[in-house]
Amino acid sequence: MSATLVQHAPVFPALAFRFNTDDGSVAFSGDTGPTGNLIELAQDVDVLVHEVIAREWVGRLLPAPRDAAQESLFQHLINVHTVIEDVGPIAERARVRTLVLSHLVPGNWPAEEWQRAKNGFSGTLVVGQDLDRIGVGTT
Repeated sequence: MSATLVQHAPVFPALAFRFNTDDGSVAFSGDTGPTGNLIELAQDVDVLVHEVIAREWVGRLLPAPRDAAQESLFQHLINVHTVIEDVGPIAERARVRTLVLSHLVPGNWPAEEWQRAKNGFSGTLVVGQDLDRIGVGTT
């Protein structure tokens, strides 16, 4: 197992993890905004389990115009989590085989909206659901 720091201020430390096994490898993003540390840690893994947030949902939660406190919360939510549009390119840069979206915010967002994470990603996308089982490696 290995770990690296990720961006989830003001929480410190926030970590991502990688597990290498005889069968294959898996990395877990933890709660994080986009960070090079995660891309480095997840290089060539079979499965990357990554959290994701819908920017549009945050915009609906905190509609413009926002006062200073609302804008601060808006920026916090979209910067310490990874928005749908960014997660696919992150997985692509890490050259992962399968990207599994997890810790979906909001949990009731339409399933087809999460599919946008496929943009910029050439591997397999799985929108995770409770109790999913996803294998690693070739077997």
